[in-house]
Amino acid sequence: MTTALKISTTEPFTDIPPPLGEVVAEYRIAVGDAIAYSVTAGQHIQIIDVEGSQCSDFLAFGGDRYHDPLDATVTRTLTGLAVPQAGLPSKVFSQSMQPLVEVVQDTCGSHDSFLLACTARYYEDSGYPGHPSCSDNFNRVLAPYGIAPRPGWPALNFFYNTSVDCHGVIGFEEPLSRPGDYVLLLAHQDLLCASSACPDDIDPANGWHPTPIHVRIYAAGQTFARAIGRRVAADWPLRLTQDSAFTPSIRQLTDDLVEYNGFWVPRSFAHQGDQAEYWALRQRAALMDLSALRKFEVCGKDAFALLQYAFSRNLNKLALGQAAYGCLLNPHGGIVDDGIVFCFDSTRYRYVGNCDTDGDWLRKIAQEKAWSVTVEAISDRLHNLALQGPFSRDVLKTLVPEVAELGYFSFIESQIHGITVLISRTGYTGELGYELFVHPQDGAALWEILSAAGQPLGMLPLGMKALDRARIEAGLLALGYEFDDLTSPYQAGIGWAVAMKKPDFIGKAALDAIRRHPPRVAVGLVLEGPEVAAHGQPVFAAGERWRVGQITSATFSPVLNASITMAQVVPEYAEPGTTVEVGLLDGLKRRVQARVGPLAAFDPTKSRVRV
Repeated sequence: MTTALKISTTEPFTDIPPPLGEVVAEYRIAVGDAIAYSVTAGQHIQIIDVEGSQCSDFLAFGGDRYHDPLDATVTRTLTGLAVPQAGLPSKVFSQSMQPLVEVVQDTCGSHDSFLLACTARYYEDSGYPGHPSCSDNFNRVLAPYGIAPRPGWPALNFFYNTSVDCHGVIGFEEPLSRPGDYVLLLAHQDLLCASSACPDDIDPANGWHPTPIHVRIYAAGQTFARAIGRRVAADWPLRLTQDSAFTPSIRQLTDDLVEYNGFWVPRSFAHQGDQAEYWALRQRAALMDLSALRKFEVCGKDAFALLQYAFSRNLNKLALGQAAYGCLLNPHGGIVDDGIVFCFDSTRYRYVGNCDTDGDWLRKIAQEKAWSVTVEAISDRLHNLALQGPFSRDVLKTLVPEVAELGYFSFIESQIHGITVLISRTGYTGELGYELFVHPQDGAALWEILSAAGQPLGMLPLGMKALDRARIEAGLLALGYEFDDLTSPYQAGIGWAVAMKKPDFIGKAALDAIRRHPPRVAVGLVLEGPEVAAHGQPVFAAGERWRVGQITSATFSPVLNASITMAQVVPEYAEPGTTVEVGLLDGLKRRVQARVGPLAAFDPTKSRVRV
């Protein structure tokens, strides 16, 4: 009979990451086995996939005599997620709705909480009678604690790569976890826990080859940063979610933070909410953290040649102190990323986009062309705030008077109370606004200075929920929604940002053909009624069964008092005023009529940003 066997905490383990803190117990779960172990409130449990692609089911029992077990259905209902994740919706609940553990760190991000641990019946039905199962292993190790056996245990299935498709069919593939990936849990009460190294070798659940699982228990009283692991490319190292220079100040105002592009960002702020934030942006001023943008310094005698070839705009027209919005392109005319190029001089530019891999793409091009240029990632040295809204100039000019003369898409370097700041007249809201780039060491001070300057004019901090609503109203693109590397600028609605008269640039031939006959074009839709559409929902010809497009982003616009979307439709249905139908639910049972209009439903002429 296997129970939890403690391994000496002085023994080094070279096949797993080093400890995160003070360890009080370690357990190595053999292939196809399970253990039961006790933890006390305040201790942390680290479950580590030793070799990668290995599932580990997790059970927890709280209450008197461990009568209150983990319940996946309760957990999903209370958190609104299939699987708890680091952040606000992180707790795992019992049948009596009491928190048992909390997800603090997760380097994999692909798990399951709506299936049973594997059962004897599953193997029998698959033609493998007598095959060991996690549920049987749990029954064995839990028996000494007086816990009655079950034919199948509802579990939190760590590293189990499960999905539910649009038809409700549950499927699974090989786990995404790599060697050393882990989940770190905080115990909310004294618990009996059980963990397995799943024995499944008949399907992809463990990559067809079960391997061990390691469990570490950390002493109570320690604090570990909340983080989610991200790898931006297959050959990139793991990166845990980080705070920006402004996050400590933001945490004083809200605990509703979510992971975005490797940073913790606020969704909304306590005691005001996203509606108040939105109206502050549209009527007064709002302050937001955009440090998750990626910044690259492009320098050298061929810096201009590189960006002129890789970027969609004609940089010959860019004077010193000016910036231009456009996109990086690939050979088939797709958008690698959208962003802004800042011109400091003829040998020094800065590119600000969304992706860490933008730098790799620029370096690859430079190497192929044998150009003398360096592309340096400087995101760790420049965090940035956006100050947006009709009063934003009034707020900022009390600190930097020269911004009163700063033109649209121009920038200056200045001082604010002794802090060096780059100020650009750019934004992502459809309002007059500015972005301020600062070294992280000065971020907290800059936040406080701007907050104080904006208070007399009713400025509020703004979270991602309100920002997303504003950018959809303004027809502004989001990676993964309006574009990806298969989407051309002409389909995404930024064909105006492609300088086809340039002698040569990446994807020019492909884009020339697409420009003449784009498969889809970007439009805005105004729906009849208040229902809000969703990304990916189909757009139909009015009264017909065939699709003519797809929703990319959607929201309810308070300023227009209408439900609006950004969409991509075939050119034959892109004429303003055309009536189409948006398919809600499954696209057939519920349809809502919509009217085609400009991509930017709010201020389509961009008069507000140019004022």
